[in-house]
Amino acid sequence: MKRLALFTLAVCLLGVEFPKARSAATDPEIDNIRAVADAYISADPVRLREAFLPSMSLFTTDEKEALRAIPFSEYLQRVSANASATREERHSSIDFVDRTGNAATVKITTIRPKVAVTDYLSLVRIEKQWKVVNKTFSVEPRNSSDSAAPSQPTAADKPCSEQDHRKFDFMIGTWKTSDPGTTTVAASQGESTVEPMLENCIVHEHRSVSREGKRLFDGDGYWGYDVTTKHWLLFYLDDQSHMQVYEGREEAGHLAFYRERPDPDGKPILIRIVYTPINASSYTQAVERSSDHGATWQTAGVTTYQSKP
Repeated sequence: MKRLALFTLAVCLLGVEFPKARSAATDPEIDNIRAVADAYISADPVRLREAFLPSMSLFTTDEKEALRAIPFSEYLQRVSANASATREERHSSIDFVDRTGNAATVKITTIRPKVAVTDYLSLVRIEKQWKVVNKTFSVEPRNSSDSAAPSQPTAADKPCSEQDHRKFDFMIGTWKTSDPGTTTVAASQGESTVEPMLENCIVHEHRSVSREGKRLFDGDGYWGYDVTTKHWLLFYLDDQSHMQVYEGREEAGHLAFYRERPDPDGKPILIRIVYTPINASSYTQAVERSSDHGATWQTAGVTTYQSKP
């Protein structure tokens, strides 16, 4: 909680506010629940079979407000039939996750060109695995101005829909992370959940890392584009008392974030973090150091993010 409070103070000084939320930092099961929600959002038939209890149903109402129940088998058949079709533009966000014991609820909002869909997923942990056992949902038509040009919202209506804000979209998902280490430092492995927040203005990561079977750290990163200064920013903090702010630049098609810090002798060290997409299911984070103001760089570590199945 201390690191969250320090981060909140830092971003408030910059004029940014973040909602209070229950996070994976205080509840390790949240990552597992979000992974199930992410499988649902993917609309991948294989992942849906893993996420949903086969006996569950989906519930909503028809135009006369009568109860309508859709068996999971029917829903899966419909999704599978549309898997090869061109998907319409849509954006989904996990609005909240709430867990007590072996029960949890997830709210998901999906915006499509003509409708907004709100899903409430009910999950139960069965034999150490979270499964969706029930889904209720509502489909609401969007107003004509929203539907008329869903791919070209105005800056006033969607201030974070511009290209500069979308540089971080490739990071969104649930990931396995790995760092091969060096001759003196052992390899490390981790889990990462990256999701949009604040109307897609911010991308938030929670990451847990272990080395040789022992927990190394839990950390959170927040990426965003400041429309006033025209700069990308990265805020990082973890449970090892690291509180860092980086300024971003786009270099050769990659995102690079910089900060300067003193080494143990007091000499300035320039730190650079470079994010490079590999394909739709992986990307790398390279940390580099320079002691000559950026003339030469030494790699401190490269972490590979691989999408979780």
